[in-house]
Amino acid sequence: MKPQKAGKPRHTSWLALSAVLLLFAFLSLVGITWGLPSRKIDKYLFGDGEVWPGEKIYRLAKAGDKFSPTRGADVDVDPIRKGGDEPIPLTSTEEDVARIYLRYRLYTYQPDEMITMMALAGMRPGKLDLDPRLYQYGGLFIYPVGAIIKLCGMLGVIDVRSDVVYYLDNPDEFGKFYIVARAYSTAWGLVGVFIVYAITRRIASHRAGLLAALLFTLMPVVVCMAHEGKPHLPGAVLMLLAVYFAMHFVRSKTGEIENKKTEAETGNRQSTIDNRQFFWMCVCCGAALGMVLSSWPVFVLIPLRAAGVSLRDRAIRMLSGTAVAIGVYFITNPYIVINAFVNREVLRSNFANSLAMYEITRIGEGFLRVLQLTIEGATLPVLVVGLLALVVVVIRKNNTTVPLIVVATVFFVQFVLIGADKPAEYGRFGIFTNTALAVGAACILGCHKPMMLRFFSWAGGALVISWIGWCGYAYLHGFASDAMGNGTRMNLARLCGFLSRESSTQRITTPLATFAEPAPYCFPPIDFAHADLRLVSASSYLSLGVDQSAFAFAPVEDAKFMFPKYAEVRAFAPIFRTSRFVPDPTLSSNLLGIDPAWRSIPTRLDAFAWRARLASRETAISWANKPFFDSVLHYLTTRQSVPLRR
Repeated sequence: MKPQKAGKPRHTSWLALSAVLLLFAFLSLVGITWGLPSRKIDKYLFGDGEVWPGEKIYRLAKAGDKFSPTRGADVDVDPIRKGGDEPIPLTSTEEDVARIYLRYRLYTYQPDEMITMMALAGMRPGKLDLDPRLYQYGGLFIYPVGAIIKLCGMLGVIDVRSDVVYYLDNPDEFGKFYIVARAYSTAWGLVGVFIVYAITRRIASHRAGLLAALLFTLMPVVVCMAHEGKPHLPGAVLMLLAVYFAMHFVRSKTGEIENKKTEAETGNRQSTIDNRQFFWMCVCCGAALGMVLSSWPVFVLIPLRAAGVSLRDRAIRMLSGTAVAIGVYFITNPYIVINAFVNREVLRSNFANSLAMYEITRIGEGFLRVLQLTIEGATLPVLVVGLLALVVVVIRKNNTTVPLIVVATVFFVQFVLIGADKPAEYGRFGIFTNTALAVGAACILGCHKPMMLRFFSWAGGALVISWIGWCGYAYLHGFASDAMGNGTRMNLARLCGFLSRESSTQRITTPLATFAEPAPYCFPPIDFAHADLRLVSASSYLSLGVDQSAFAFAPVEDAKFMFPKYAEVRAFAPIFRTSRFVPDPTLSSNLLGIDPAWRSIPTRLDAFAWRARLASRETAISWANKPFFDSVLHYLTTRQSVPLRR
């Protein structure tokens, strides 16, 4: 993997890169409306009863109390106090039900997207109060999203107002806010495609650059993050941009500057670092941190790029570069400084809530978990070939790749330190490391080789592209399924609705168990006002039991971490993936293949005729089309309840 002379890209290279950019845009727009709040689920939320008006939900849920100048935007104002293993009723009062309905009116299937909207809702621009009270997501993400939403309101594309009750009555309008946040992530992803191409072209060749851009476009973790209104993809792109500037004038192994034209013009033998490139690198470092705090490893580039000059110059460059980067961060996040003097309580609230989710422990387990998530996010071939590229770099001492490798390594170490027992969605933090592996894989497969090895290069490239494309498509299929209303949650809602119609009271009288407060991302929409829903712990579900006939719901990924002995639980209460079952189209035209005229339970179950379909693969990092721990489907297909006791 010897660095090639970059030269000027040919017209065919630009055409091919344009095609990859269009492909990325197309893939990102497919399913962009997945999991948005909508009135379409009212028939499941309220059954045949009266639809609760927004004013009633707002009043009973005490939504106005959710905003406080001293509390982080992501901090729950009224968390449920769990004590022991005793089940906690969740629908015993109208106030409890209203809090549930509020989440189904305003939240999406992605549990973290709402905190950006909470941050924007807490601002008061008319009073010059732009404090987001949310600092792990940076101002470079929150403020532009808010500005674009405001612009869409001025253009009449979105009805923007400060009336929460209006959005409780019109959740589809509120859903457009999330589309803006997702589109913002997609726009940064397009920039990322070009930067990945430029970095790989710098290391290897135009062909390798195009291959790297294609791998980046199809990579599961990128497909996932391009569909979520979160700052991790934009942050990774800014880190890549910083790496690009850091690579631009790196010393070769002989100690001479690769860009000799610059040295000849300056006449200065110590000008190993171009000041302009160094400045923009520092700006990108600060901007990446200003996008999302998890981008902090990119700051390692500042001392790395300052190496190789005199000690005095090195210190000056490090201090000035750090000052530039931190200055950019504070410019995009001014309330970090302001609140350090006037409102430290909100800083404590937000950071304490974030830090509570992460703990440095069991590093060995963290390494194994991160390895699993890297395979999930980048795919196994990219991981293997990317590591092979690392070996080649070490052998050939290719200094051009040092900035990329160093940042990816530091980021990977951070990933490992807090990776133990993390759910699969934690894989989003590996997006930069996964991209570095894709760049390495493209350099191995796409650089010029002797004629006798080109066949293996083409065959390997075809294998890697096919594999990563198949895995990326599985994620895209999940988003598209939810966007079209055919995902797991809606299928479960239809099953529950069918159960209620079969009941003499037209309601589900069987107790329902959940392991987390019901929300669109973890529980199907049902008629909560007439449901007996109880919050239980994993231990109480297995030992104490809520009721011998209770139904339970939970995303499979949650179940894996809630139950210490997941294999036993899986054998005891089978996991069903609703998306893996489709009705026989010869039976009926409706989604479930159930004729509403069927009345007798035996006939109805015998005619169910579920036809198993092998799903492409699970999409663990994504929240779209999540497989569920679902005892309702178990009941429908076996006519037996899942026992809550052994």
